[in-house]
Amino acid sequence: MTPLPEKADVLLERWKQEMQRLPLPAHIQVMEGEAGERMLRLAEAVIAVTGDEEAASRFDTGGDAYGDAGELGRLRRQQDFSIEGLVQEHVIIRNEYWNLFREQVDMKQVVDFHLEKRVNGCFDQLLQAAASAYHFEHSREMMENPLRDTVTGLYNKSYFHGRMIEELRRSVRYSHDITLVLFEMGEYGSLHDMQGDDRVGMVLRDIAASMARMTRDCDVVAHLGDGSFAVLLPETGWRGGQVMAERLNKYLRNELADMVAGEGSPQLYWGLASFPEEVRLPEKLYACAVEAMRSSHSLAGGGVAIYRSSGDGEGV
Repeated sequence: MTPLPEKADVLLERWKQEMQRLPLPAHIQVMEGEAGERMLRLAEAVIAVTGDEEAASRFDTGGDAYGDAGELGRLRRQQDFSIEGLVQEHVIIRNEYWNLFREQVDMKQVVDFHLEKRVNGCFDQLLQAAASAYHFEHSREMMENPLRDTVTGLYNKSYFHGRMIEELRRSVRYSHDITLVLFEMGEYGSLHDMQGDDRVGMVLRDIAASMARMTRDCDVVAHLGDGSFAVLLPETGWRGGQVMAERLNKYLRNELADMVAGEGSPQLYWGLASFPEEVRLPEKLYACAVEAMRSSHSLAGGGVAIYRSSGDGEGV
């Protein structure tokens, strides 16, 4: 049985309230007419999938929820929404759904990652449908999968940063740990010049496949571009993040030697930061992880640098 009976109206109202906070032009009627009707149907579909696995098919291509999301994306373009505004609307409904869910369920007793995977997959489909309709005149790759990096198939940078904002808001609201792991390939430009597009693309896809295989379904894995990758780990402190990063680092270092032709293999530079254990302000999580990753250039043996706070301030 769904833990959110008859909560579609509540979800819709919260969605509308948060949309009113966005810096949109005054003439845009975000929630009236056809747009409001589509929003209501989407809220009802999201609530339904909470307790009914079969309802997830409504979010597949050709399903009614997928169609409503596509039409809403088309309407948003007509209303002069930016693509950033479209993504932010997706973040809002996703965030408000999980806020509502956690108000109804004792999350200290129930952590259903299968449910989370199913619902988040439906949200991904909604954004894909909306962005595909919004970008209808753009490239086929963008139209078919606007959430994914075209080289690796992982989430792209734009989607990742939207999800990170959402997950940080949840972390603050429910006092849950969250850890961000970043890593980059050293001398990526030189590697690209020596190996060429096809070979480097193959290396990136192999790395992406390993990351997807060695992380949890609830983790958010992304290629940020130019050989830089990210893994966002909800409900995980820095120690758990360190275990995952070191295991993946060891595996990839061995694999890269076989992946890359010629002398030597690219060095991987790793950094991680965790909120609220070490990073005091959620908006600094990404910057702190970058700082840790930069500091790893001086570590012997290609280790993982961890951002640590101290009584006198914060640093690696």
